[in-house]
Amino acid sequence: MRIATGGISHETSTFTTVSTTIESAKDRRGYLHRREILDRYCGANTPIGGFIQGAEAHGFELIPTVFWEAHPSAPLPRHDFDAIVDDLLRGIDEAGEIDGILLELHGAMVAESVPDGEGHILEAVQELVGNDIPIVVQLDIHSNVSFRMIEKADVLIGRETYPEVDMAERG
Repeated sequence: MRIATGGISHETSTFTTVSTTIESAKDRRGYLHRREILDRYCGANTPIGGFIQGAEAHGFELIPTVFWEAHPSAPLPRHDFDAIVDDLLRGIDEAGEIDGILLELHGAMVAESVPDGEGHILEAVQELVGNDIPIVVQLDIHSNVSFRMIEKADVLIGRETYPEVDMAERG
């Protein structure tokens, strides 16, 4: 079984003056591509770390695409948001034939003119792969789950603990 994975994670505050750009990920967990994702998060208590552990335990091939995460801050400029989403979609497309998708999303992302970042991402992914490829998403503990997210993902999994010590387990 071949599963594409990746993530776009940002807790947006529409009230802050702290700006967000595509480069903001450098201060957090990074803007990683392909093998960098597996190398960074193997064994980590993160959703991606849990995806890696699950792939090993259940014998499926995990195909990394892109991972971007910034500190909580203002909405991402639309051109940066589109560039990151396009990068994710390109990675999924280049993965070839896949049986499913595992994504780490925050659940509280806003970009300029995109009030439901995760819903937008999930709709774009579903448009790319169709309705027959399951999309499973691991979300932050305080996600804002929209109807669009529910419609576009097959499974949404939230965290259960605070502090968030169950990230890998939930992944």
